[in-house]
Amino acid sequence: MKIKYYIITGILALGFFFISSIPAVFVVNTFKDQLPQIKIQGVNGTLWNGTARQITIQSKHIFKDVSWSVCVTHLLMAKACIEFDATYDKTAVSGQISAGMNKNIQAKNIKTEISAQALSQIVTIPMATIDGDISVDLETLSWQPGGIPAATGIIKWEKASVTVAEAAQLGDITITLSESGDNPVNAEISNQGGQLAISGQASVNEKTDYDVNLNFKPNNKASKNLKNSLGLFAKPQANGSFSLKNKGNLKQLGLI
Repeated sequence: MKIKYYIITGILALGFFFISSIPAVFVVNTFKDQLPQIKIQGVNGTLWNGTARQITIQSKHIFKDVSWSVCVTHLLMAKACIEFDATYDKTAVSGQISAGMNKNIQAKNIKTEISAQALSQIVTIPMATIDGDISVDLETLSWQPGGIPAATGIIKWEKASVTVAEAAQLGDITITLSESGDNPVNAEISNQGGQLAISGQASVNEKTDYDVNLNFKPNNKASKNLKNSLGLFAKPQANGSFSLKNKGNLKQLGLI
């Protein structure tokens, strides 16, 4: 039994060493016609440990100075996994991405920072402009093709502001993400500072139905115009706050 074990282990180790030593540029050139939506330039190194000067996805998402290395522990569980560092829109991005035989994609320790203005160029925000600095720290992120990503972690939006007719200063907003059996995404939302206090929850289920329950309470820094603007989409309350409750489907909003 020991001899058989050593033979199998040796064969697997040899095969693994051979695959990991394949030049990355060879793999890119082999599969580039099958993945026309992804363009990889300036490739160096191997599948085990390599770099790329630039990776362009769908002609609009450009990652520069990309480096990767294989996660050894995941190979023992028959999972493909890489740890990566890159730059997106002059912003550092890092984390770990893995994929199993069931096509489920998982990511861990995804960290990045981006300006609100840069984000608005990636995600369309109708009838408003946003400003401030956004930092993302996701402990876990997982999804399957056609499904809603499930995420846990924290998103912080510092010096947040939204401008429609006039700028609303929202202070520092914290969004804490969690997941449950029914909802891949649950968000607890709160803020500190600014012209109004924000608190509440939002969630999205597997059928892409969303549920939003937020409360806005203007303070003495809030202008009359800001209070009037809140009344256009939120219901005034007896204590001077405004309540926003809304349900729907993300497909109706054109977000997916």
